[in-house]
Amino acid sequence: MADVLTQERRGGVALLTLNRPEQMNALSGELVAALGEALASCRADADVRVVVITGGGRAFCAGADLVEAATMTQDSTAFRELLMSWKAVFSAMDASPKPVIAAVNGLALAGGLELALSADFMVASSSARLGDVHANFGLVPGGGGSQRLTDAVGSRAARWLMFTGETLDAEQARSLGLVHEVFAAETFLDDVWAMATKIASRSATGLAFMKRMSSPRGVTDDGLDLEINAAAHLGVGPDAREGVAAFGEKRSPRFTSVVR
Repeated sequence: MADVLTQERRGGVALLTLNRPEQMNALSGELVAALGEALASCRADADVRVVVITGGGRAFCAGADLVEAATMTQDSTAFRELLMSWKAVFSAMDASPKPVIAAVNGLALAGGLELALSADFMVASSSARLGDVHANFGLVPGGGGSQRLTDAVGSRAARWLMFTGETLDAEQARSLGLVHEVFAAETFLDDVWAMATKIASRSATGLAFMKRMSSPRGVTDDGLDLEINAAAHLGVGPDAREGVAAFGEKRSPRFTSVVR
């Protein structure tokens, strides 16, 4: 497995750590592929009963690798293929019969939040900050965020988060129902191990049935594909180019598109 992702086992718990700390664990093609391989391996391993995903360094995941994505956003077909690779891995988290927990240790923004939303639930460090933030760059979610965020917090709160691009601290995220438990930053991983180990002690068959029975009905394959098509369309447009340029130049973007 590539060193962009590390894996540790304790009993029935597999901890997968995104390991691009200098890039804030941004989702490169290599990292997404490594995560997909690790999830498949965990699913096939009867000794793994719970999977936890976290980030190395001070971020869970800051979103897409903008350096890598910059070349793909010149072509909507290439950008769509990139998002389809995300969909395959994120949907595998949904489809796994084993609980998958996102342990948000720091920043979880845009695609990073979408990754966390693909888990069965999120826990967060007290120092975590979470947000959709696509609107800040003239973009829309492309990794399932519009579907799974709506499932997590309801349509009105999801629209507020998407429209404003606001970033929430851990307690604000918990108050919305986005995060389900907040642990002290100093003991975060120890607390996560303890929680995951407790879940791993349950009946594996029972956990699989509970996951299947409570599967969100509002997240559909058609909905995910609609989002990808919208993201691919906007990703090569003038507002996205302006948003990314403004970010690089440390200024406010000036969006010019209109809707009639």
